[in-house]
Amino acid sequence: MATPQIRSHVEGPWTVDDLYALPDDGFRYEIFDGSLLVSPPPEFSHASTATILRDALNRQGSDNFALLDSPGLYVTPTKYYIPDLVVIARERLRDRGRCLGPADVRLAVEVVSPNNPSNDLVLKRHAYAAAGIPRYWIVDERDKTITVLGLDGSGGYSQLAVARRGQALRADEPYPLTVDLEEIF
Repeated sequence: MATPQIRSHVEGPWTVDDLYALPDDGFRYEIFDGSLLVSPPPEFSHASTATILRDALNRQGSDNFALLDSPGLYVTPTKYYIPDLVVIARERLRDRGRCLGPADVRLAVEVVSPNNPSNDLVLKRHAYAAAGIPRYWIVDERDKTITVLGLDGSGGYSQLAVARRGQALRADEPYPLTVDLEEIF
């Protein structure tokens, strides 16, 4: 894939409005505190894992919730993320805005990027907690785990569970569900 052609941006931090002026070239553009982060489209294994997990969650889903792939998540004009999966209230699907807000998201899921795992393990962990997203799952293909994080009341996440291949992950939030990690990995 060719390198993205991004215009020079010298006047202050990147904003969500700046993102919508970029070409639709297949790259993923996110903003972390005004800095532009450019990622190639996910590799097949990454996309496959996210799709298998999405399907497993959909089979157990509630009529009150919907699962979305890679939606734009608007936090502030200089903070914009693209989680691999999110669970939102189904009624939110009727809205036709450009992005979701953090208050819409009950669960954000990231499949760890093999090229830059710190984005999912560190940057997004802190960003999603600061935005008030109640649950964050980190799906790591390297060690075949799903780590469940929940807001801890101090502006961060605490680890609620870690499930490994060969185990089942059971959760009550955002709705009661069980995920067999043998199916995911």
